[in-house]
Amino acid sequence: MPESELKKGGPELLDVLLTNLGSQQLLKTVLKKIQHEGNLELNQLVEIFQEAKSELTLPLSIFSLPLQPAEALCKYLKENEKLSYKEIGLLLSRNEKSVWATYQRAKKNKKQMFLKTKEKYNLPISIFHDRSYSVLESIVFFLHQIHQLSNPQIARLLKKSPNSVAVLMKRARVKHEL
Repeated sequence: MPESELKKGGPELLDVLLTNLGSQQLLKTVLKKIQHEGNLELNQLVEIFQEAKSELTLPLSIFSLPLQPAEALCKYLKENEKLSYKEIGLLLSRNEKSVWATYQRAKKNKKQMFLKTKEKYNLPISIFHDRSYSVLESIVFFLHQIHQLSNPQIARLLKKSPNSVAVLMKRARVKHEL
């Protein structure tokens, strides 16, 4: 890989690495860079990896149902992951009482629990921590940046119109650039 491409940084570098390296090779490269830049011992690096590996993930399909995105999120975390309102509030940077109210609305709209299914796309809970993005903006931005999905592909997955997804993506990009 040419040195000039490595110095670019940002999304261009990620694209170059993803096309030129296998997954394991890329992971090794990233871990070595983290270890070098942070002057980390091997045990610290392993701890960071374990933390990232064990992060709670959510199935994308819960957001394609006729529930508000925040309702789907709270309902899944409460019923499927058995988290308390306080734990959900901490994960989502939301008030415990608003989590409770959102969950109550979700229960009225969808009585049954979400079914656990094998999914192609899972979302890390950490993408919902930044309150400057709406729940859907976070999802659309993540799917576009990490999985390189197009707006029409995302729209199909979320059962939304491609135009709605395009608006969400534009809003997320503007917020990301700030």
